[in-house]
Formats: sequence, structure tokens, C-alpha cells
Amino acid sequence: MAAQTAATAANAQKATPSGDWQGTLSAGGQDLHLILHIAQAADGAFKATLDSVDQGANGIPISSMSLKDDKMVFAVDAVHGSYEGKISADGSMIEGTWSQGQALPLTFKKIADSAKQLAKPVRPQDPVKPYPYHEEDVVYDNKSAGNKLAATLTLPQGKGPFPAVVLITGSGPQDRDESLLGHRPFLVLADYLTRKGIVVLRADDRGIGKSTGTFATATTTDFATDAEAGIAYLKTRPEVNAHKIGLIGHSEGGIIAPMVAARNHDVAFIVKPSRGRLGHKTFVVHCAWHS
Repeated sequence: MAAQTAATAANAQKATPSGDWQGTLSAGGQDLHLILHIAQAADGAFKATLDSVDQGANGIPISSMSLKDDKMVFAVDAVHGSYEGKISADGSMIEGTWSQGQALPLTFKKIADSAKQLAKPVRPQDPVKPYPYHEEDVVYDNKSAGNKLAATLTLPQGKGPFPAVVLITGSGPQDRDESLLGHRPFLVLADYLTRKGIVVLRADDRGIGKSTGTFATATTTDFATDAEAGIAYLKTRPEVNAHKIGLIGHSEGGIIAPMVAARNHDVAFIVKPSRGRLGHKTFVVHCAWHS
């Protein structure tokens, strides 16, 4: 009877693997510590998220998850990855393979104490408040599209007027900091430029964060009009030198910047990434200061 009870308990644990699981993925000489969070709804469906601790990426959604007998399969569309593993007889371990361009072994172990989480990585490049400049949350209209863009404006100390830039995000839905895997490159860039005496405007993409509009059906041309709305807004600010407004574009933003500059004489310069020799990224700056 005792053996049967133990077997039943083990099977129940395998059938409902709710809880937190910890694993280490070794790739390219680097260890990535992962935490898998699994919950099961009343209808039996699983809801799960994945944390990549070393990258500071928490709550990455698991797109789909299935469990049949002791076999678990889930997909993470956000990173184009998938996992297939087998739950151990005692329900304490999942041994399997992570696939993301290549197949790598990955074992998850059940975390007995959910409070035991791995320490978050230090991001020394992230600016720490109080900043030596003024930061302001603003909202402005893209009148041609009928949407509102929510943004952060950072202003150097002093009287001005100062040169200014609009930061243009890359492809995919992005917030104003271009947050990805725990990094916030636009926050870091805005901090650096503002400390150097440049006004910086960075906005949530349309339909993302506090901006209105629809992201899914928008084209590169549509996003270009959002960038133009940013230029128009900067021209209303007395702290900005209207003859020295530029664009800095990353990824798709590097396509949008010259599109906007080609049809808008208010753009004094653009900065966009380019491919150098051996595939290394360089940055090309095109300037045309107005007198």
C-alpha cells in the first residue's frame, strides 16, 4: 500500500509540475542561469514564464507548453527557442534539450524553496538617480496618424538652447528604453548624451507602453511619421536649438533616420549603424548644421 501511495504521489507531481525550476545552459563558453516558473490553471492548461538571470530578462513568456506522461515540451517564441525534456520519476528534475539554432543539453531541477532565487546581475552602465540633468515625461501628437506618443525628455543643465536628438528604436515592439534581455540601451545612450549637453527624446513605440496607436499593422513608413512627430515636438521646446536637431536610429531605426532626413530639412544630422569590415558594426554620422 505504501509503495502504491508513493507511486501515485510521484505521478501526480509529474502530471502537474507547478512551481519553480532552475537550470544552467552552457553555450559558447558562457553559463546562463535560467529559472522556469510553471503554474496550472483550473482547466488544466499550463502558464509558464522563463527568467534568464544573467541577462536580467525576467518573465519571458512561454508561448506553448504540453505535458504527456513524463514528456514536457514548450516553446519560447520571443527568442525563437524550444525545449523538450523528460521529468524524472520523483518529479524533481527535467532532463532534456534546448534548441535555439543549435541543440544544447539543459536540465532543470525543482527549487524546493521558491525564495531562493539567483542574484540579479550588476548593470554598472545603467545610470543611477539623482541625474545631473532634468528628466521629464512628455506626450505629443502624431497628427498625420492620429496617435499620441509618450516619451522621456532629458535636458542638460544650463540655459541652452541645446542641440537635440530623437532616438529611433529597432524592429519589434520597443519601449522608450529599448529594453531587451535586461538591458536598456536607449536609457544608457540618453544619459550619456545629456551629460554631454545634448537634449534627448526617446518614446515608446506606437501601441507600446503609454503610447497609443496600433503597432502590429504599422509599417516602416508609419514609424517614420512618429519620428517626424518627435522632431516637431522638439521644435516647440525653448531649450532646443531648432537648427541642430538630429536623429539616432538603431536597426530599423537606422533605415528610418535617412528616410526622415531626406524629406525633412529640419534634420541637421543622423547617426545610424553600418556594417564595417568582417561584419563589425560601425556608426556613420551625417551632419549638416544649419547656421
